[in-house]
Amino acid sequence: MSKRISNRKGMVWTTDFLIGLMLFLVMILIAVKILLGMNTSQAGVSVYRDAVYVSDNLLSEGYPFNWTNQTVIMPGIAGNNRINTTKLSNFTDIDYYRVKELLHVSSDFIFFIRNSTDIINTSRCIYGYNLTTDENCTPRLDTITYDNLVRMDRIVLYQSKVVTLTVYAWD
Repeated sequence: MSKRISNRKGMVWTTDFLIGLMLFLVMILIAVKILLGMNTSQAGVSVYRDAVYVSDNLLSEGYPFNWTNQTVIMPGIAGNNRINTTKLSNFTDIDYYRVKELLHVSSDFIFFIRNSTDIINTSRCIYGYNLTTDENCTPRLDTITYDNLVRMDRIVLYQSKVVTLTVYAWD
């Protein structure tokens, strides 16, 4: 019986260590790249804030309470989450760029009112930015160029029916 003695301890240690270290570094680089890619841009945050601000102010009564095109300080088309048709009509009389200035937003925006299936044509299909619509009153968002687009839906009452006020904002 012959005994074999193996003296191979530690001979592969250097290559195993280097391969493991390289795999570890590659995984760290991938994780950092993924985390940096998840960071939202400041412009995207600004557009989101504008969409929230527009929808909040539209669902207010506005200021002063019985505002008109000449007296408006802050336009609002609702009260108690009910759309006021008079204020909605008055809103159409205000120039879009003046509305943006009154609302203190930099993003372009549109809004419309829809039920569970269709957009409701309330003398107009959409309000805000002059955007084209198709035959069903659906806004043609593919006709505009934007870097960030935000959609905000709010539940309101219109003529005693539950509807959705949809706001799109973009830059």
